[in-house]
Amino acid sequence: MQDKPHPPPEGRLPNATKGADHLRQVFSNQMGLSDQDIVALSGGHTLGRCHKERSGFEGAWTTNPLIFDNSYFKELLTGEKDGLLQLPTDKVLLSDPVFRPLVDKYAADEDAFFADYAEAHLKLSELG
Repeated sequence: MQDKPHPPPEGRLPNATKGADHLRQVFSNQMGLSDQDIVALSGGHTLGRCHKERSGFEGAWTTNPLIFDNSYFKELLTGEKDGLLQLPTDKVLLSDPVFRPLVDKYAADEDAFFADYAEAHLKLSELG
């Protein structure tokens, strides 16, 4: 399997500079995913990094972007750190009254994150 050379068409992924309403527009209105799905899928940022040539942003969200765990949520709660990325769409998870309790839950309970992520990832995968 080979990585695709270009990102998905504009609008299929959320614009990283926008807020909660935009996340809901993309994931809920267009894809039928719940707020819980949005937050759980955001936890996928625990893996990998942004590349400036693809997104305009550069960096990893966690100190070890090769490990799938709940560190994305823990890092969000500790605030910005030099060398780690927090996009506007990440930060909105802290300020939105529905998203924030889910961030707190996943930071405290890795098993809950794993279970909800698996369910949300399956839903997303089934969309094609």
